[in-house]
Amino acid sequence: MTLIKQCALGLILLTASSGLMATTVAQLSFDDVVANAELVFEGRVLTVEARETGPRSIHTFVEFEVLDVLKGEYTEQRIELSYLGGRVGSRQLEVSEMQVPAVGETGVYFIESLSADQLHPLVGWSQGHYLIVRDSNGRSHVQSAGQQPIRAVTIAPFAAAQTLNDDGVASGVHIQAIADESSAMSADGFKALVRDRVQELAP
Repeated sequence: MTLIKQCALGLILLTASSGLMATTVAQLSFDDVVANAELVFEGRVLTVEARETGPRSIHTFVEFEVLDVLKGEYTEQRIELSYLGGRVGSRQLEVSEMQVPAVGETGVYFIESLSADQLHPLVGWSQGHYLIVRDSNGRSHVQSAGQQPIRAVTIAPFAAAQTLNDDGVASGVHIQAIADESSAMSADGFKALVRDRVQELAP
């Protein structure tokens, strides 16, 4: 996505000489997240590596094993995504609100574009990043990128534009006030919902 389009969606970037980038991200509806994703997949993080990508630029590259494709056409077993920022030796570029997937995590990822250069590869940043976690009973449930169990997803049109709140989730995604895994949305239920929205939103 171009910088112009990013600004249109409410991503405002302020660059500082200290190597810190401040960001403001607009909140989207869950349907916005689904509709704006070129590829949605369930995957497991294999490697995370920061590399210098220019005289003043560092990106962190995350390699995933692709477990299930929920939207889009993708036949490879692995995929690598690039996140702006990271540390290489004594050099560091920090981007506020940037949540880079960790090695070993499993989740559902909404990729905005497979070809365009991105500051963040996921739609709406944390709004396109969901974790799949097993509880003590072996049940897989879904959490937000901030590790808050998701109770339900309400499908409703996006209303007034506003800045993403501290929960970091799309409008209509309801998280648990208390980390109660027993009533969290199952991973299978979440994936079925995504597939349903993909079908409903198809042109």
